[in-house]
Amino acid sequence: MDISAMRLVERPEGHLELEPRPTPDELAAYYRDKYYGSRDGRTPYAYGYTPEELEHKWLQPAEAEHVWGRAPGRLLEVGVGEGFTLEYFLKRGWRATGLDFTDDGVREFHPHLAGALTTGDAFQLLDQAIADGETYDLIICNNVLEHVIDPMGLLDRLRAIVSPEGLLRIAVPNDGSWLHDEIVARGQGKPEFWLAPPDHLNYFNTDTLPKALAAHGWEVTEHLGEFPIDVFLLNPATNYLQEKSRGRACHFTRVAFEMGLWKSRGLEAVVAYRRGCAQAGIGRNQTAYARPARR
Repeated sequence: MDISAMRLVERPEGHLELEPRPTPDELAAYYRDKYYGSRDGRTPYAYGYTPEELEHKWLQPAEAEHVWGRAPGRLLEVGVGEGFTLEYFLKRGWRATGLDFTDDGVREFHPHLAGALTTGDAFQLLDQAIADGETYDLIICNNVLEHVIDPMGLLDRLRAIVSPEGLLRIAVPNDGSWLHDEIVARGQGKPEFWLAPPDHLNYFNTDTLPKALAAHGWEVTEHLGEFPIDVFLLNPATNYLQEKSRGRACHFTRVAFEMGLWKSRGLEAVVAYRRGCAQAGIGRNQTAYARPARR
């Protein structure tokens, strides 16, 4: 896998992808060797969270439940990570299961969830679920679409297993935004500083994510942008690209802001704030809620 040879290519849906693509075996080996099951005992989860960070972990699933707005049903999470979202929904009475490439994160933080998690290739597992006629009311797919070799194929598979009145929550980075252009124009970042190969193979901004979803049978019902932590890059004193040690303070600022808003004004205020961010084209991460489009 030659990362230096990769170049951005615009797809018909409008988003960007890196070419040439790695093979599935190359990508699996990369994640296995670089991120998961390190021989020296370290994993990407070998660090601690502060109490407020742990509390902040509940904001995303609480937002999803708020947007859902109905009784608990059947939930599938594609990309479980540490298991916080799965834990939240199971405690709230959902019939929830998850898929992931590895169980490292769950073993670190929620080992009791092992029975609710299936590990392996997500595409193969989804194909089996489709063949078995499985359907889900709420599907959560956070920060997965940017990593996979066939992102539109993933959207198609998720469309095939969502119930007719179901909902998808899909979150990806907001890359190549007007804010990123401004950061570059002001000399605070190099062109395309947001590229992260081979971890991120696919790039969406707040214009192109809804277009990709619409092209593959989804109707966006809500579009949200999370706290725009990249605004700190406009200030040389807080630019964490120029000095990585500044990033942690910027991160805790984001956590403090979002927790303060949630506790002071409630989830509807969080959603309203995030809705405004997406409408303005900002938010380092973006979330689309989408239902199956009527055929």
